Amino acid sequence: MRIILLFLFVAFYLPILAQDKNPKLITDRPDQTESASIVPLRSLQIETGFVFSNKETELTKQRSFAYNTTLLRFGLLKNLELRLGIEYLGDEISIKNTDTVNKLSGLSPVYTGFKVKIAEEDGWKPEIAFLGALVFPFTASDDFKPENTSANIRLSFANTLSERASLGYNIGAQWDGNTAVPGYFYSIVMGVGLTEKIGMFAESFGLISEDGTSEHIVDAGLTYLVLSNFQLDISGGLGLNDNAFDNFISFGLSYRIPN
Repeated sequence: MRIILLFLFVAFYLPILAQDKNPKLITDRPDQTESASIVPLRSLQIETGFVFSNKETELTKQRSFAYNTTLLRFGLLKNLELRLGIEYLGDEISIKNTDTVNKLSGLSPVYTGFKVKIAEEDGWKPEIAFLGALVFPFTASDDFKPENTSANIRLSFANTLSERASLGYNIGAQWDGNTAVPGYFYSIVMGVGLTEKIGMFAESFGLISEDGTSEHIVDAGLTYLVLSNFQLDISGGLGLNDNAFDNFISFGLSYRIPN
């Protein structure tokens, strides 16, 4: 009996103790602002979830889904992580006052990129990281395949405001693979730790294109730290102008595999 109890202790209790010694779990979801933090060296972090959004115009109604929005992050060096992302997408577009419904589904292009730490936080000076990525069209289903390889670059900044509050903000540029016109991304997010396990955020983000179009969105959400390396999240947002989607809701999880 003692041997059985000892086995149960080793199998179930010691892994939890080991998780508690891991570095703090910092994720790039559920908000749209990428963190300025790098995953720990030789650690693999999995961030995945589901997004449902709506958009309605005078002529159409569109419902969009993103299933399994998976991002893999691997700490290659102390100040460098590699990133790989893919989604399974679905769109249902109906024309008002008709029976016409167009349904699309398939894999998104694979996202491959990196994040490199540029500077640690020092007083009022923010923590800074640079992100770059390419999105390859040949990896996508026909319904979601851009004409060319797309790319995006971003600078991420973070400031600690207090023991429980932080501020993050991004600026960047991206190319959608269909035109040579770039879009300029911005975001700013306030995060607050309500308890040791529960956090919340409020955010504003958007995309401004050189062709004069723009999208502006606000969102907010909650996170729950189940274990030191396992987090659940839920969030939702509203579009502020006609080009943006009307609303969205998302939920997901993040897990860092102990190394």
